[in-house]
Amino acid sequence: MATKSYDTLYLSDVCENVGAMFEYAVACGYSPSLFWERFVNSVVAKQIERGNPKYLTGYSGRDFVDIVVSTQSVRTFRDRGKLFSATVPLSFTPYYWAGWALTRLQYESGYSFFQINNCLPIDKVINWYGTLHEADISKFLTIAAEALTVEKKETNLKAIRKARGLSQQKLASAAGVDLRSIQMYEQKRNDINKAQAETLLKISKILGCQIEDLLEIQP
Repeated sequence: MATKSYDTLYLSDVCENVGAMFEYAVACGYSPSLFWERFVNSVVAKQIERGNPKYLTGYSGRDFVDIVVSTQSVRTFRDRGKLFSATVPLSFTPYYWAGWALTRLQYESGYSFFQINNCLPIDKVINWYGTLHEADISKFLTIAAEALTVEKKETNLKAIRKARGLSQQKLASAAGVDLRSIQMYEQKRNDINKAQAETLLKISKILGCQIEDLLEIQP
């Protein structure tokens, strides 16, 4: 069983706020997949994962949208002015449900939002809405847990490196890590979960991520 980063008393509020965040962002005109990708890389996701009380109870879903948008390049989003004019119905939409369910999955599994998204893309979760949103959450958690060990786009290291626009050579040089090591980790010929902490720290600093984001989900 994964170690929980915050007390279960906060879980309902956190799930609801992330669900409301995602629903509101889509109502504002943001692409669901693009916004969720930004969210999983944002300070909001990281602080929830760490159990920061300020992010567990101190912000609303709309606050989360503003934080995610304000910390990303304006070129990746549509007009921020729409943030404050959209009207969001209080309904259990596919986007609300997807955000809510994935937050529960993150809490139960202990994996980061980024790790989950790299194995289980948000579009797939949204497509599950029709068959799973009325079922007990345990059904979603069971199906999602299976998907985490089967559906894998690429290693977390490769996904983050590409998102940062770095080649393997540039990452290796900047981090002071052997190029062959980077290649072996990305090809899964070496287990990055067993890499030295110093190596992971060097790589994470250059990529601007947490060490945990580089680790792979184990079957």
